[in-house]
Amino acid sequence: MKPSVLPRLLRGDGLTFSEARVFFRGMLGGGLTDAEVKAVLLCLARRGESAEELRAFVASVREMEPPIRTVFPRLMDVCGTGGDGAGSFNISTLAAIVVAGAGGQIAKHGNRSISSRCGSSDLMSALGVRLEAPQKKMIGAIRRSGIGYFHAPFYHPVFSRFQPLRCQLRVRTIFNLAGPLLNPLALRYQLIGVASREAMTVYARVLARQGLRRAWVCHSRDGMDEISTRALTDAVRIENGKMIPETLDPRKFGFGEIKGSCSFRGGTVAENRKTALGILSGRNRTGARDIVVLNAAAALWVCRLAQDVAGGVALASEAIDSGKAFRALGALVRESGGRL
Repeated sequence: MKPSVLPRLLRGDGLTFSEARVFFRGMLGGGLTDAEVKAVLLCLARRGESAEELRAFVASVREMEPPIRTVFPRLMDVCGTGGDGAGSFNISTLAAIVVAGAGGQIAKHGNRSISSRCGSSDLMSALGVRLEAPQKKMIGAIRRSGIGYFHAPFYHPVFSRFQPLRCQLRVRTIFNLAGPLLNPLALRYQLIGVASREAMTVYARVLARQGLRRAWVCHSRDGMDEISTRALTDAVRIENGKMIPETLDPRKFGFGEIKGSCSFRGGTVAENRKTALGILSGRNRTGARDIVVLNAAAALWVCRLAQDVAGGVALASEAIDSGKAFRALGALVRESGGRL
């Protein structure tokens, strides 16, 4: 680490991509003390990480853990960053399963709970997916079921030595922010929900340099890191390296009044499992289903399986009502060696 880096961060200044990359290379390579790492991570978190700093972190991790190349032409992930305080159930995870049921190819990257009582990995495990299934099986699951699940700790060993330090800090750091940008597989498309409008710009700038065919970063005006059925959702579309601001109105797709009651709060792992099975089986036809359908619809448009979001709504609804989404989950469970 250059001697000037920490004083500059303490003044609230940002780092260039090159400066940040030098620091993160040293950090990930074990060349810095915990005290140095802690000081810089806290400074960055306090000010808010810039796009160049986040991009440098992702690039440094990718040098040590190159993404796995596959032949799937529509491979994508659907995820939220968390941290929005909404306490919702696992909307992105269920949307990913619905996309798989509609013919998509999903590499779902996730972890256990950080900001809620039930993280993506917690739910998948409760649904019977064997998180420790070998990489080859999960890639095979994408081929045969449309979705594979990639539990973050198994695919990012470089992070393991920092876990005690991250627990000591007790705040969200650049490690948390980078999660959605570090899918173990090389994606073609991506839908990311973020916890603030400011974060949309940061993620969009990073994604614009990732070589994706299309990506969408969104944040709803009711504060969710999802596409909401009860408020407008602001988004940035990334296509051909360009960033295009957009707004999605749920009323255009038949999802009722903007100021509706909240019917998608999450709970314990057992409660979220019950919600998930109710939606995927077609029994739950409440607002919880609606928000899953709308997020899946946007993902289907992002990966070009639907010509527009309205077409995605029809595809997502049919995937649930026909049982294809539930069968995609069942196939993933079987492919992983688990039991539903």
